[in-house]
Amino acid sequence: MEDILQTILDKVSGANSLRFYFVLRQEKENLVARRKVLDKYNFSLLRVDINEEIKTFMQNLVQKQIQHAIDEELELTPYEVISDDQEQVFTYSELNRIGSFAKVIQEILPNYLDIPTMQNFDEIFNHGLIWAYCIELSYQDNEENQKFIYTFRKLNSGNIVVDARENNPGILKHIVASFSTRSNKLEMFSGSAVKLDATVDCVFDDGLFYILQKRQFETLVGLAEDFHTEALSVVEELRRMDKFVGIDLVSHAMESNTAMHKKLVRLKKLKNYAALDHKMINNMKKAAKTEKYKLKLNKEGKIIIENTKDVDMVIKLLCDYYKQGVVTGKNYGTYSGKYFANADNLD
Repeated sequence: MEDILQTILDKVSGANSLRFYFVLRQEKENLVARRKVLDKYNFSLLRVDINEEIKTFMQNLVQKQIQHAIDEELELTPYEVISDDQEQVFTYSELNRIGSFAKVIQEILPNYLDIPTMQNFDEIFNHGLIWAYCIELSYQDNEENQKFIYTFRKLNSGNIVVDARENNPGILKHIVASFSTRSNKLEMFSGSAVKLDATVDCVFDDGLFYILQKRQFETLVGLAEDFHTEALSVVEELRRMDKFVGIDLVSHAMESNTAMHKKLVRLKKLKNYAALDHKMINNMKKAAKTEKYKLKLNKEGKIIIENTKDVDMVIKLLCDYYKQGVVTGKNYGTYSGKYFANADNLD
């Protein structure tokens, strides 16, 4: 795995050119009701001319991020919605699942000569279209073909600075000031600027994303918004099963707790609820005792959900949260985990 990251680092270190782009995102007009979240937006790029100092900074930034992963011996792991807490580099190849953002990789960047150059700094910022920035590094492969590596960093409003005097200072929540060496005074910032963080969220090379900042990546490509839509579909499936009382409380929990979105998406992938029967419910009752919780059933054998504790425990049980180590027999609690179909009979 280290060899893969080292190969990417070598490509970045040997890059013969670097381009910088702003990624713009704008909601599509005349959206069809219930359209998938990942298809709600149009993405476009603007090339930004930068000086050699910034180019050097950008290239060194990408090198340091990859070198950190190598030095820390971070494991390369296929992307999962819910994963273990330790630092990892996740890989993601399903471009068909990131909707409109895939066009940035597949259609816009390969035609870099058609990408317009930014002319007006303020116009883009004032319309709130800035979504991220992209660093493009070009290198030659062993056959001397020109190849490209792309890195992305999601931007937020705190990264953008506009001239306060031209931005209705009456409603500003804060101002940006700079210290003038000419007057030795703190003065109102003049002009517009962008703060470039000393990190990148992901690297794209040879058809694969290498994710360094998981949460930011999910927001960048639209997965975080789509989790909410998928979670809603899971709740509706559970409702149609007619084996739960109080399923609306799960919907309410989603609105106040975004972490619930991922748990429900995880449940959708596992599909454990599809096999919910008397035997499985008995196993759930046993597992619940791990936390001294009593799974409640009505006279018809339906699972009762009456409060937020019930919501939490029922989702845990359906997700097989409670696990036992095969080697030590120790009990663990985690939503993550990889299923080994051939490990059911280890004897």
